[in-house]
Amino acid sequence: MAAPAGYRRAGGPGPVIADLDLGTYLRPEGRDFLLVGGTEPECDPLEWLDAPEAADPRAAVPRFTAQVSRAARRLPGLRVPSRPSGVAGVYDVADDWTPLYDRTDLGGFYVAIGTSGNQFKNAPLVGRLMADLLHRVEAGHTHDTAPVRPTREHTGHVIDLGAFSRERPPTATTGTVLG
Repeated sequence: MAAPAGYRRAGGPGPVIADLDLGTYLRPEGRDFLLVGGTEPECDPLEWLDAPEAADPRAAVPRFTAQVSRAARRLPGLRVPSRPSGVAGVYDVADDWTPLYDRTDLGGFYVAIGTSGNQFKNAPLVGRLMADLLHRVEAGHTHDTAPVRPTREHTGHVIDLGAFSRERPPTATTGTVLG
């Protein structure tokens, strides 16, 4: 959708805005457009699909109108188009919104799942973590009782992969893709 006048900063795009009070977020798309989405506020029912491949990739009018109307409360110059544009999609999340980076109960199989798509920027790190996990477990380490804790080469930080285990206890999170 078209960005309102003045949204774009001189020399760069406009800001990324996440508004949990209104249940919306927006970010620049190119020079003159915005992408608007929702943060799954309590007033919007979640839609669960048994067959994600059957999802309609077109923007639904009620959801589109609600999300753009919310964004317009923060950007008064934003107008709600009479016809929705954009795409809709599905994503996979874990119950607590924390991804699973772990082995499976079936020997030799590992997963990096439940990221809701927001972990794409972490893909190189996740690949290294999964390689560390795989090599240690395949060498006989029992990750379920003593989680693998690799040290990152550039920072020296230790990452406890037990936090991403399929066996982890329930954790307190925001319950959103924002962590």
